[in-house]
Amino acid sequence: MKKNILYLFFVLFLIKINAQEKILLDYQKWELKSFKENRVLVSELEGVWLDNISEPEMDLYKAQGNSITDKTMIICPGGGLFFSAYDKEGVKLAEKLASNGITAIVLKYRTYPRKGSVIDWAETLWDKPKMAIDSAKIILPYSTKDALTAIEVIREKAAKYNINPNKIGLMGFSAGGAVTMEAAYNSNSKNQPNFIAPIYPWMDIVEGQKVPSNKPPAFITCANNDEFREIPTSSVQIYQDWIQAGAKVELHMFSEGGHGFGMNKINSPVDRWSQLLVDWILAL
Repeated sequence: MKKNILYLFFVLFLIKINAQEKILLDYQKWELKSFKENRVLVSELEGVWLDNISEPEMDLYKAQGNSITDKTMIICPGGGLFFSAYDKEGVKLAEKLASNGITAIVLKYRTYPRKGSVIDWAETLWDKPKMAIDSAKIILPYSTKDALTAIEVIREKAAKYNINPNKIGLMGFSAGGAVTMEAAYNSNSKNQPNFIAPIYPWMDIVEGQKVPSNKPPAFITCANNDEFREIPTSSVQIYQDWIQAGAKVELHMFSEGGHGFGMNKINSPVDRWSQLLVDWILAL
């Protein structure tokens, strides 16, 4: 127990010192009941999860190194829209992108409010898929609005952060991938992403799937043995939609990795996915 508490303080300390700036986002308050936001250390492998996020904000990681680019990637961690796997699918990737000269932003989008243990609720997502889908569909419009607002805010402040307003990407894991695709499908000239990267996207909750008019280049990644069997199929469908629309797209389908591999190393070829993403962004 003492070891876990010390590790949690260490993780939170690293998050604080590595994120150079916290940016608050404007939002319209919802009618849903809100509960206190929590940071829970799940394990050393999973890192910190956040839940009951009712006030959206962004943590910005400035590009570093000898080859700084003018590109930016906004990251939406997964968690079924019930929680945010903020460390494994947010901070760790942001640090890697920043170290490769890409400005990275981890988005704390709003999640479904509920009482109880975030870990218990995570298990519920597996045991009661219909309840998970119905609840996620309620919160998805709010989460999507946060993503679109994030793009618009960063685009307006592009000069301040030395980035190109026309090189702002959006990506997400699992439910964060759903937020990414929903935002891409429903964006306008002010808030549309210039490129996207859905990582094992949970498309069951996304409706009106039509390639956006700006045809943003797409990078898609998932594992063939994902426990959510529809995710490999829906990933292929996104790929086919982009091909048919004449848009640039890459699909990296790994034979192993399961669901939620994120930035964890599992001694498998899927461990290379984040470097493939870096190379893809740099080549845009």
